[in-house]
Amino acid sequence: MWYKLFFTSLLMLTMTLSVMAQPRNEWRLFSSLEFDEYFNEDIGTYDLKPKFTDEILSKEGQEIVLLGYIISSSKTDGFENPILSKFPFTSCYFCGNAGMETVAEIDFDTSKSTFRMDSAYGFKGILTFNKDNPERLVIILKDAEVWDF
Repeated sequence: MWYKLFFTSLLMLTMTLSVMAQPRNEWRLFSSLEFDEYFNEDIGTYDLKPKFTDEILSKEGQEIVLLGYIISSSKTDGFENPILSKFPFTSCYFCGNAGMETVAEIDFDTSKSTFRMDSAYGFKGILTFNKDNPERLVIILKDAEVWDF
């Protein structure tokens, strides 16, 4: 009888650890990201430059999962890669309703899949940061793959 209790407890522990090991939606990592405004002479306008904390930089190179909404998926929008937003299009950064820390460039081979605008998707990839190129977003997910959630 004790062995049933032992195996049941072992099964419960295994299931708990399995659930705990699942990657989480990591937008929260970027909530403390701040930006300084500066004049970009190349384009003749003001722009934002990210100020990274040590905590944020310590996550660079790690595999993370981001869940969100595709708000751009074609080169015609001026981006090489799909753009994922924490919020739907009407509430996103590009509409002026959220900060730059709520959008990410997804380094993904778009020939593998097509995406519908403003539809929810998940991506798993390696977190990298764009520290100085004003032509790209600050948060980039490299070697990304679609994450089923």
